Parts: sequence; C-alpha cells; structure tokens
Amino acid sequence: MPNLKFKRLLILSNSTKSANQFEFSETLNLITAVDNSVGKSTLVKLLFWGVGCEPTLDTNWSKTDSKTIVEFSVATGNYIVKRYKNQVSLKINESNFVDYEKITGEYSEKIAEILEFKALLPNRSTGLMETPPPAFYFLPFYIDKKRSWSKAWDNFEKLEQFSNWRSTIIKYHVGLLTPKHFELESDKAEKKETKNVVQAQIERIETTLEVVEEYIPHITNATIEAKKFEVLTEEIKVDLKNLLEEQEKILSQLTSLNGDRVYLEQQQIITEKIISELDKDYKFTIENIEEDEVECPLCGTVHENSIINRTSIMTDKSQAENQLESILNELDKITKKLSNANINLNKARESILQINEKYVINEEHPITRDIKSENSVKGDAIEYRYINFNQIIENIAGNSIKQNVLKDKIQKVNSVDILKKDIRKIGKEQKGLITIEDIEKINNSFSSIFSDYIELLDAEAVNISSIDSPLDYNKVIKEGGAAEGSRAILAYYLSIFTMVEEYGNEVKSALVIDTPNQQEQSDTNYEKIVNLLTNRTSKKTQILLCAMENEHLDQFKQKAKVITLTNDRLMLKSEYEKVKKVFDGK
Repeated sequence: MPNLKFKRLLILSNSTKSANQFEFSETLNLITAVDNSVGKSTLVKLLFWGVGCEPTLDTNWSKTDSKTIVEFSVATGNYIVKRYKNQVSLKINESNFVDYEKITGEYSEKIAEILEFKALLPNRSTGLMETPPPAFYFLPFYIDKKRSWSKAWDNFEKLEQFSNWRSTIIKYHVGLLTPKHFELESDKAEKKETKNVVQAQIERIETTLEVVEEYIPHITNATIEAKKFEVLTEEIKVDLKNLLEEQEKILSQLTSLNGDRVYLEQQQIITEKIISELDKDYKFTIENIEEDEVECPLCGTVHENSIINRTSIMTDKSQAENQLESILNELDKITKKLSNANINLNKARESILQINEKYVINEEHPITRDIKSENSVKGDAIEYRYINFNQIIENIAGNSIKQNVLKDKIQKVNSVDILKKDIRKIGKEQKGLITIEDIEKINNSFSSIFSDYIELLDAEAVNISSIDSPLDYNKVIKEGGAAEGSRAILAYYLSIFTMVEEYGNEVKSALVIDTPNQQEQSDTNYEKIVNLLTNRTSKKTQILLCAMENEHLDQFKQKAKVITLTNDRLMLKSEYEKVKKVFDGK
C-alpha cells in the first residue's frame, strides 16, 4: 500500500506581511512549544486546509486572509497544492499548475484519483453518486484536539453536505465496501434517476389521457354505428375523409396545448415563489446580517454578503421577473392558440353537421339512395336510420390519439419494469462482493486489534464487550470518560488506522494526532501512549504529533524531527519576503 507523506507547508499573509514554512520528516515529527497557545493545532490544521479539507479555524486566524502551499508525495509522485479561500491549484511532478475554482467537483475527483480513494456519495439534490471532498479521505488519519476526543468521525466541518455518510465512509476505509461496490452504486443511481424521469413522463401521459377524454364523445353502440358508417357511399367517404384528418389534428393540437398550459402554469407558480424568496433574501441581508460572510446551515458553504453579492440577489430577482414575464407571454400565446383551436374545432363540427343534414335518414322521413354493396343491386332502395356522423368522427379521431398515447404509456411502463429489474440485479451483485465470511473476518480483526490497543494503553476498565465493529464508534465514546476513556478513544482511532493499512483500498495517509495527553493522563499512562506511537506503529508511517514539552516525550523526540514554535506564534514577519518569493515563483 503506497503512503502519503507531507513534505512541506508554506503559509503567507499579505495583509499582515507575515509568513512561515515548515518541513517534515518522512517518519516521526513532533510539533511542540513551551506555551500552549502558539499555534501547534493551527499548523496541522493548515496542512489539511491546504489540500481541501475544512478543519475548525478560529476567527482570528481567518482574518489573516492567508494562503497556503502544501507539498506531499505518494509513492514516486510529488504533488503541490496551492490554496487561497476556495480556489486551489494542483501541480503534479514537473507539470504546470492546474487551477480549480472550488474544492468540490473536478479538484476532488483529481485528488481522489491520486489517493486511490474510490468512495462515492449521493448528491442531496440529484441522488447521483459523486466523489466527496478530500475531508472524507482524511477522516481516519487526523485526531483533532477539540472535536475528535468527544465525537468520532467529526474532525472537519461541512461534512453534512452529504446525508447519512458515516456508515458508507467507515465501511470503505476498513474494507467492508470495495471500489466495485461504488461502480455498481453509481450505475444503480443513474438507473434510478432514469426510472424517476420515465415515471414522471407516465404521469404526464395520464394527464394527457384525461384531457383527451374530455373531447371524445361517448357512443353507446360505437362499433355498430361505425359499421353502418363504413357501408355508406364513396361520396360520403370523400366528404368526410378530410374532416376526419382535420378533427384528429385539432384534437391532437388541443391535447398538446393543454399540456403546455398546465406546465407553464406550474412554472409561473415556481417563478413567483423564487421572486418572493429572493426579495426576502435581499431584505434579510440588509436588515439581519452585519457580517461580510454567511454560512449555509445545510451544506456549510460560505457565501459573501458584500454589496456586490447583495446586488447579485437583485440581479437574480430581475432575471426571475424577466423569466416570469416570458412565461406569462407564452401563456397568453397558448391561450390564444387554444381559442383558435376550439374555433377550428367548432367549424369542423359545423361542416360535419352539414353532412349530417345532407345524409340524415330518420324514421319519419325515409330517404332512399342508390348504393352499391355486396348485398345490393343497382337501383335497389335501402333505408337507413339516423347516424350521427359528428360523434362517430370525433370518437374515431379521439380514440386514435388515445391509442397512440396508451401505446407510448405501455412502452414506458415496460421500461420502468426493466429498470426496476436492473436495479435489483445490481443490488444482488453488490451483496455478493463481500461475503458473510469476509465481514466476520474484518470485524473479528477489528475486535482483536482494538482489544490489543486497549491493553497496551491500560484502558481495560472501559467496557468494550458490545464493541464488535468499526461502526460501533458511538459506543466507544459513550463508554469513555475522563483519562481512561480518552485512551479508549485513542485505541479506537489507532485500530481504524491499522484496519486501513490491512484492508483498505486507498493510499495510507500520514497520521496526525493533536495533543494525546487528554484529561491530564498520569505519567505512567502518558508514557504508554508515547511508547505505543513510537515503537508500535509501522516504520513506513509518517506521524505528526502535537504536544506540549514533557519529559515523557523524550523517546519519541529522539527519533523525531522537532518543530518548536516560539511565542511569536505561527507567523513571522521575518519570513515574509522569503516565503512570498516561493508563492510568486509557483
């Protein structure tokens, strides 16, 4: 399994004219300081922020308006990521930088490709599978000083842009879900989307059928009447042929126009709602928000609240109003077309009525005509009862449209059935990717590794009898408490890290632990923590450990590259010009 190793971090703030740079060893790194508030946590957070994650950074840091460069390696490849706000640039080996306007989308896909991270999550809006941002890859490799010790899998912000992601991401990291699973899941999501589209079309067809029914006259003995109609003279057939075609054309036009009218009326309602919401948004930004930025509570995206952005709301409102005007104009056109179509329909009916009057034969005034048929002789008189040509023609024309629409509906219903079968087939294939034996093996391995770490960290007083799977992280947090509970939480994180190494399908990242001396560990227990990190982890693993100066760190310190932060904190004015040249040169 290839390893990701951080090589260098550069930080630059043009607003404060300060900067700094830090280089890291490929094995052990100790980030320490005499004072506990000089920026140890911020340093490692900026490593993750620099590659596209969203760690919790305090407002004082955000005001520095800083940018970063993170250099890292994977196997034989060298990578550089430059970030400012949400704009990132990526350089691979000796190639040129490629710029990305946002973290999500193409950049996330490229980073995932480099890190061999194949997990996909469903988009909240479309349901289609997409590559999540880098934070979802780095989750098992970072223990945050404040968030991670009280809630597992919560190292970064803005993770809730995807719903119910934890089970999927945990299973992928520990090998309970394979890359093939996500290939199939993506195919399944696309088929579900297609199925939903076709089902919406079926609903529209059903609406169309209801409209057609309004125009089809109901004839009690339509079959008998139609047969009588067929034996009429060629003269009648010629007279009625064009009317039949015209009736069908008009009815088809009416059906289409009514469908368009219903659609536009729905769009009118939606657009009017958008205009109302935009108006409320503008008033809200003026009256309620004093800051220059506002964060979306659902997806976590940070939006600017400048005059330009408030103007953009009014621009959006103006565009929506223009759209509404366009919709109303189209509705007016549709209404006029409907009126004209109904006028033409009435004209056709009048023409049919004239033919009725010409060929009506009733019981009171029988009329005879010469008609050639298989059962008649020229000149024979044949008497007919009254036949309503108008109803027959409309019935034939309407039913012709109805049959065509029903045929389309049947095809679409069959298509939905096929898609449902395909979706079930994919689900069955997914279940076969990991056998019950595989699942038991992975869970048993986790239990064994977790128990070993619990023993090594002397946290055996914590009840772990119900913790049987990597998914039982909440039980670990619940059982934990004070110093011993913190060691149990550390045992869980280290177990996940080990599981990634043994069963994962991805590049293994450096392990970053921010302040393991939680809950004021006793000297003996703190020494056990340091000893485990120093001597019981893989020699190929890069570790970045943040901790205050302590004699129990000596064994780690002797093997590590030590970065000591001074009271000048993280950023130094003396480094500004040197670091700025690097940024300008890249």
